Amino acid sequence: MRRSLAILLTGGLLALGSLALAGGASADTTIAPTTTCSNGVDNTGGLGLICEVTIVNTITASGGSAKVTVRECHGAAGVPETACSTKTTTLTKPVTAVTQCNSSINGGGGTLRCSVKVTNTFVGLTSGATAATVNQCVGSGDGIANTCDPFPATTTGATITQCNGSANGGTLVGLTCTATGTKASALSVKINQCNDSANGGGALVICSANIINKATAGSTTLTSTGPTVAAPGATVTLRATLKTSAGVAIAGKTVTFTLHGVTLTAKTASSGVASVVTTAPAPTGAYRIRIAFAGDTTHAAVTTSATLSVRAATSGGALPNTDTLGTTDVPGSGTTPVVLVGIFLAALLVVGSGWSRRSIRRPATTSTKAHR
Repeated sequence: MRRSLAILLTGGLLALGSLALAGGASADTTIAPTTTCSNGVDNTGGLGLICEVTIVNTITASGGSAKVTVRECHGAAGVPETACSTKTTTLTKPVTAVTQCNSSINGGGGTLRCSVKVTNTFVGLTSGATAATVNQCVGSGDGIANTCDPFPATTTGATITQCNGSANGGTLVGLTCTATGTKASALSVKINQCNDSANGGGALVICSANIINKATAGSTTLTSTGPTVAAPGATVTLRATLKTSAGVAIAGKTVTFTLHGVTLTAKTASSGVASVVTTAPAPTGAYRIRIAFAGDTTHAAVTTSATLSVRAATSGGALPNTDTLGTTDVPGSGTTPVVLVGIFLAALLVVGSGWSRRSIRRPATTSTKAHR
């Protein structure tokens, strides 16, 4: 009876443990700028452990963020996926370190499968990526042939440090550890996993680490700051300002201006302003100014347009002020002096006609009276 009760209690505890793990990452996992998973756990014979960490870092000039997914499994060596959990978290800072699966599964006959995949995306920045440095499989597998790649790899303070002092104790089932990718000078991410683990004999260790660094163009803005009105054939300075989406001026970039079939280019100054001098078209009318930046590896392409109104000077000899230009200032719109003069003359004709009719009628009346 006591034995049956003990079996029931043990089964119940295992079930509760599985349910708790299925609801989210265990207490052995921390998702943060330094992410951890299952260090110093499951050091009883015949157990299996899986930790799979996927990180997507986004790095900008003002900081960055990260999306982290951790899949964690605990179970028997042959069926380690008995109890698994997956959790995804978004962080307001990039992840710079992953430490997992160290000092674990040291009970003999265990299996250890752990992996880390990191993707760093630099927005509007250069990554400065070079080959990742590696330190792995040192003092592991009882010196028996392994399938570690690269091997030997003994760089101190390496980007990826894994599988050192592991899978010892005899009867090695397998030791496969791979490290690939690059390291970025703009953001250092270090991986430390599967070290001092799966000792006790009869172990299977499969661990991998990969870091990818890539750059993508940041969004830009291009604003026309030149004149909007000019006299026919006048000299005109076209201007535009190039900035990042954060409002930071972009210097040394080529901006193209096109007006009435004529294309000119200029480089932006430290203020982000580019300018060219050209001649306004001779015929009056509205002309489109097309302004463009072709983009590069860190800044996205952008185009904008403006309108240049070409018209003759007013009677005062100057063009209207474009900042306060109203409809009555535009030639041919509103009530012009010519129209007012016409109305005035028409009124005079009407009045004069009335006076003329009166003058004709008065003598006739006088004549009748005289005749009577």
